[in-house]
Amino acid sequence: MSHEPKLRAAELQVVQHGSRASFRRRVVDALRSVVPAHAGFCFLGRGDGRAISDATRVVGDNRVGIALGADVRLAKAFSFTPSDVCATMRRAYLATELYPEWQAVPYFAENALGEKGGEKGGEKGGENGREKDAKPAASSALVIFLHEGGVLFGVCGLERSADEGAFTDADLETLDGLASFIMAGARAQLAYDELAREASCLRALGNVSGALYVIDRDAKQVVWAADRERGIDWEQDVSPIEDALVNAAERLLASRARGDALPTPPRLPNGSVTAVSKIDDDPVFAQARVCVVRIEPLGEQATAMDTLSRREREIARLLVAGYSGVNVAAIAGLSENTVRTYVRRLYLKLGVSNRADLVRKLMAPEPKVGTGPTSHIAPPDSSLAVGDDTLD
Repeated sequence: MSHEPKLRAAELQVVQHGSRASFRRRVVDALRSVVPAHAGFCFLGRGDGRAISDATRVVGDNRVGIALGADVRLAKAFSFTPSDVCATMRRAYLATELYPEWQAVPYFAENALGEKGGEKGGEKGGENGREKDAKPAASSALVIFLHEGGVLFGVCGLERSADEGAFTDADLETLDGLASFIMAGARAQLAYDELAREASCLRALGNVSGALYVIDRDAKQVVWAADRERGIDWEQDVSPIEDALVNAAERLLASRARGDALPTPPRLPNGSVTAVSKIDDDPVFAQARVCVVRIEPLGEQATAMDTLSRREREIARLLVAGYSGVNVAAIAGLSENTVRTYVRRLYLKLGVSNRADLVRKLMAPEPKVGTGPTSHIAPPDSSLAVGDDTLD
């Protein structure tokens, strides 16, 4: 096949629909189909996310593992500043143009310079492991930054060994042209993935208000986050709260598994955890054991529960969970009269006059609930009064 038909085929290859992993592999295969090289790589994801979490490396005909720390960001892996590479229209570069000593760049130093290796057919890592068989050292590399409109969508490129010769300016020009098609494919893939992940969270939580964080429960890290209204800046909105968020989610899930009354929603710097739900074996999250957490900003979320004392919150959560007043008394270790008093106090504070309205108020409360008395009158103090449902 001549060069022009190969280029057209490569352009079509990178804009086809498919999974995220298949897209990364198609990018590498398309690059190598028009510019031969023994190895290629593709890191996909908007912004400067964790490099290892969304990456594919191919050597020969095999996908191999990538050696990078779990927390290494894309900018660190390839030693660049996102704002600098996004400030130009150019996307493709020879490694020697970017780095005085490109072999010292973390990704290349750990992956592209060959290995002493194990025996033929030895242990091989998965997507995040390492191939143990010996691989030829790269003597030349080409890097493509996938960016558009000031936003970075990923990094891909090729590696050649000494036997293959160095990349040329003609190779660079060819791949710079192909990069616009890769960019279109990446944009479409990421948009589809965002919708698919949001839909998965919607199925789990029932709505997608506030900020959503999906946590890999085994890796104990956030793998996806979204906020329709404000957007997500990973460095500001995820990294600072990641450990606290992971711990809060596990505590809430453990409490639910034991059948305990729900604890006070954990507060984090950017809001309170208002919901958590497991999502297991969903292909949009690579069938990992994950959970989704919803956080609502402290200054704007409904705050009815925040107006209550610790004991009032405990009683309120049991009522919301469907327990009768008699059962609440047994669970909380209180007398029925004491529970009745707490329920009336809840009615007064929240401005309601019956159990159904109390539950609605706490499940879908109005913003900025005041802490003072309201115009609603609490039920009379007699359990025999008509309409008194405090122990129902």
